[in-house]
Formats: sequence, structure tokens, C-alpha cells
Amino acid sequence: MPNLIKKLLFLLEIGNHQFNSILWKTCPEKRKTLVNDIFKFNIPIGKSKKEICELFGHEPYIHTTRTWSYPVESDKFGNPFISLSLYFKDEIVTSIRLNIKE
Repeated sequence: MPNLIKKLLFLLEIGNHQFNSILWKTCPEKRKTLVNDIFKFNIPIGKSKKEICELFGHEPYIHTTRTWSYPVESDKFGNPFISLSLYFKDEIVTSIRLNIKE
């Protein structure tokens, strides 16, 4: 029964949910429910660019070789206004940040 409730809350985009790489990559509209877990457990910290692509997918916005961003939430036109930014040093993620465009 608890699993059914968790699935229902996830489908309704209510609350925060455990990070799941497959869901992150296949259901971008649900990413905002996964973000807290990413920060709580520092999931990307210490990972290589290859590992990040495996976890988060191959469609980051690459601002520089040191900064990649993944859209978390977009407006009705598909323009991201919340993004997860990953900062690299020597090809390894050293910090993460949630960026909100105003």
C-alpha cells in the first residue's frame, strides 16, 4: 500500500521523491520532484562527466567545459526557468546549484 501512495504522489507531482536516473532521463516534467534528493545526498559530487551523462542523460546545456546545466522545470513554451547546474574541476563535479531565472 505505501508504494501505491508513493507512486500516486509522484504522478501528481506532490512532494519530493528518491532520485531515479531513468525517471530523470525519461520524464523531464517530473524532475522537480527529484531535485531535493540530489542535493540531500550530493549525488553528482565526485562523479566524472561520463558518469554524469549516464546518470542525468546526454542533453545538458554545456555553458563551458566547467559548467553543465540540466533543465528541471520549464515554462509552457519549453524554456527552462529552473535548472540544475553542475560545476566541474579537472573533469569531476565539485559543486551543484539550482538556478532560477526570474
